Amino acid sequence: MEGFSGLGYNTDVYPVYPASLPYDNIISVANILFDGTLSKDSNYGAASVDIAAPGTYILSTIPDNSYGYMSGTSMAAPMVTGVAAMLYSYRTDISLADVKTIILNSSRKLDTLSGKVVSGGLLDAYSALNWH
Repeated sequence: MEGFSGLGYNTDVYPVYPASLPYDNIISVANILFDGTLSKDSNYGAASVDIAAPGTYILSTIPDNSYGYMSGTSMAAPMVTGVAAMLYSYRTDISLADVKTIILNSSRKLDTLSGKVVSGGLLDAYSALNWH
């Protein structure tokens, strides 16, 4: 499969769950590198992955009451979750469905993400909070 070749994993072709479920309350996230490209092992899909977020060399807690750097979509997804929670608590006038719409529409569009994720963009917390 593609993921093992270092080209990423196209979830439009090879769905993974729960990320590929067609529900409005799911935001599927790709792992973007510091240079604006997808990580070589990230999920992607023009119809099945919604947005990209930083997910490489993220400082996190690890066993033995310590910290370490981790990478992957499992590190990118909490970035989107944090923005969703911040947005929903800041904007008392919006619904949960609005949160996803705002996050995707306020993303910073990148050529490297065009055709790779639904929004064509990178998570942008500032733009999400200022979306009208």
